[in-house]
Order: sequence, then structure tokens, then C-alpha cells
Amino acid sequence: MQQVVRCPHCGVDSAGPQFCTTCGERLPIVAQQPVGETQPAAPARPAMRETVPSGRYGALRAVATVYRIIGWVVMIGGSLFSIALAVIALSGAEALTDLIPLSAGLGTVGIAVAGLIASILSGLFLVAFADLCYVLIDIEKNTRKER
Repeated sequence: MQQVVRCPHCGVDSAGPQFCTTCGERLPIVAQQPVGETQPAAPARPAMRETVPSGRYGALRAVATVYRIIGWVVMIGGSLFSIALAVIALSGAEALTDLIPLSAGLGTVGIAVAGLIASILSGLFLVAFADLCYVLIDIEKNTRKER
């Protein structure tokens, strides 16, 4: 496409690329819109989606938060208690045999190891349930129809 430029010397519109087609003077280099082409339209702005109000599913969010806190307490507290029980048992405390049945010798260490495994698994289950609640909230938010 040819550009139409007004010649500064003779004042005639010229379609020449560098020189005026009427008087031959050098034309100024001006970036103008080519003849016959329309200017590109501005890109359309995306429609704003309505966000989920933070008050929606408040009870489910609260339950998920409580489960997450309880899960971490069970994991950390249960693990520390089991480790402390194993240390006390290995130090030779005789008071444990009265409190815990079958705790003679390495029985207490076995109970402590089982307690450690059980506390970690149950804590992970509680934290996973909390994350599942948040996933369900996110799925609902992402699949809601646009208005």
C-alpha cells in the first residue's frame, strides 16, 4: 500500500515513497496510515468476572481451618509424646510397667513406634480432609457460570 503524504514544498498530496510526484522535492519521512487500510481496532477488554464473596461457605472454611489445626496438633503432639515415651522406656523407668500393660522391656518402645506412626497418619488424614474442603470450595468457584 502507498502512503499519501502532503509535500511541504508545493502542498500537493503525493503518493510517492520518498519524493513528491508533482515537484520532485524530497518528502519528509512520516509514519502515516496507508491508504485504503483501516486502523486496527483496540483489543477488547475482557469482561470482569464476579468474584466469590469471602462470606460464602463460611462454615465449611471454618471447619477446614479447625481440621487443619487439629491435624497439625495431632501430628506434632503425638509424635513428641511417642518419642518421649520411648526415651523414658529406654532409660529404665519402672513406673511405666504399672501404667502400660505389656510394657516390659522393648514393649514400650514398640508402643511408642506404633504411636508415632499412628499420630503421623491420623494427623495427615485430618490435614488432607481440610485441604479437600478447600478444593471443593475452589471447584465450586471455578465452575460457576459467568453472568
